[in-house]
Amino acid sequence: MFSWGRSEGGYSRANGFHVILEKRKMNTMTMACCLKYLLITVFWWIFSLSCTQAAQPLPLSDKTQAEGSEGLSSPLKKYDSYNAKEYFYEVPKAWEIQFHRVMNNLSQLLGGYDIDIVAWPSWRAPPIVHGKRLEGGQYVSGGHGGGGKRRVMLVLEIVQDELIQEHPHMRSVMAHEYFHVYQRHVNPSIEEAFSVKWLIEGSAAVFESMYLRDFEQVDDYAETAQLRHAVPDDFGARMESYGNGDVNYGTSTAMVLLACREGGFQRMLDFWKRQPNNTNWKQLFEELFHVSVEQLYREGQHVSPKTLDLSRMGNLRQMRF
Repeated sequence: MFSWGRSEGGYSRANGFHVILEKRKMNTMTMACCLKYLLITVFWWIFSLSCTQAAQPLPLSDKTQAEGSEGLSSPLKKYDSYNAKEYFYEVPKAWEIQFHRVMNNLSQLLGGYDIDIVAWPSWRAPPIVHGKRLEGGQYVSGGHGGGGKRRVMLVLEIVQDELIQEHPHMRSVMAHEYFHVYQRHVNPSIEEAFSVKWLIEGSAAVFESMYLRDFEQVDDYAETAQLRHAVPDDFGARMESYGNGDVNYGTSTAMVLLACREGGFQRMLDFWKRQPNNTNWKQLFEELFHVSVEQLYREGQHVSPKTLDLSRMGNLRQMRF
């Protein structure tokens, strides 16, 4: 029990009870302040976590678009020279030398672009870039990189046999995919408002064959690697979709060569500069190629791929890109 004596300096029962009440009041206020501080701390932690998650960059999609609606109409900025950011993983030195030589040629033709280029050899797993493990293969992907900024990524998985054998495809695929970057520069609609496969892929396929011919002294790639897979019966609307078989884009290559037999590949470049989309592309095509898309489809079903080649396409060094 508490001692409630009346001696000097002591506490009477009444005074002691008042002191106890004051102490209890102070303890209650202290607990309330602690609880309030705890609630504020928890709220701030939850708020900070949500902000951090919102600030995380969207992962790049693989072979499909992961673009938001903002900025889709903005073309890639073009530079006078090679300007890509490289993410190379265990890349063989021999391949890297070839890559930079080819990119120097392509940048002089098509310009340099602020993009990401990722490369790794096929004997290792695809790397994780911008928080997402990539799919294998060679392709161009769009999405968001570090800081949430829109980025274009050119992906090059290095095939071991092609490197050992110095196969032309090791270099031609660089040209093919870089032409897709050029397409995005001159026609931002390709990101989500234009999807005609034979024009998109056929143009890149013809460009890569022309590159091998004009810069690498490989004259027969179109015939031996592409056109031998062309199927005239497939000329038509079914080739407008990616959801069909087209080995090495052989039929798409043949369709572009047929369209450009008068006027050369320059006419196809001019077509891309007109920024076709899924609504106006047929009209633009007829204006530039002087034949309707339907007429081209009908004619293509009666043309032998052996009669199509690069001889009428012109020289890349003389093109107006």
